[in-house]
Amino acid sequence: MNIPITLIPDSSGGFTVFSNVFSFTTEGDTLEEALENAKEAAECHMEGLKKSKDNVESDFLKSVDKSMNTFISV
Repeated sequence: MNIPITLIPDSSGGFTVFSNVFSFTTEGDTLEEALENAKEAAECHMEGLKKSKDNVESDFLKSVDKSMNTFISV
């Protein structure tokens, strides 16, 4: 499953990672560490959804692969 994330370089080094799909924020000192931390956060979130008794959350996992991402100008 592909999860869209946003990576923002920190002015003092490292990266902050956001996921609007799974509503998590994490960080890493290197790009590789930030991506690994994001993967771990997404896996934990998905595991929780899979264990959920709520069908709405289970159905949400099925729709993530169909999600689209783009940019808007403001």
